[in-house]
Amino acid sequence: MKIKITKKIIYNIILVVAIFWFADFLMHIHGVGESNYYYILKFGNATLLAFIWFTIFDNKEHYKKALFAIFAGTWISFSYLMTSYSGFIQLLGISARYNAPPFVILGLTLSPYFWWLFHSLVFYIGLEISKFFK
Repeated sequence: MKIKITKKIIYNIILVVAIFWFADFLMHIHGVGESNYYYILKFGNATLLAFIWFTIFDNKEHYKKALFAIFAGTWISFSYLMTSYSGFIQLLGISARYNAPPFVILGLTLSPYFWWLFHSLVFYIGLEISKFFK
């Protein structure tokens, strides 16, 4: 299978990553800050998953976008949970948090597991907005 990477694909990847990463950054800055490892890992994962979507799947059906966004949100959230909070990444000498930050929105502190829903929703919004880009 040969993948042709066009300018449209590159721009869509940049758009989805920018929407996802900026929204996530804003939520953490207004709630609880995070480590550089967190931001780099989220950026890399969002880029990888947007690349996979636009080069392999890129489907117009909303339910397929939603399923992929749920997968992306799960992968993005748990890849950080598994590497950071388990202490694995600290063994490599990379500074990361030892416990999940609280989910703070509009002054309310919610369970950290709400980040999974937020990551899925924002990735889906990025995929939806990208369809308007010509």
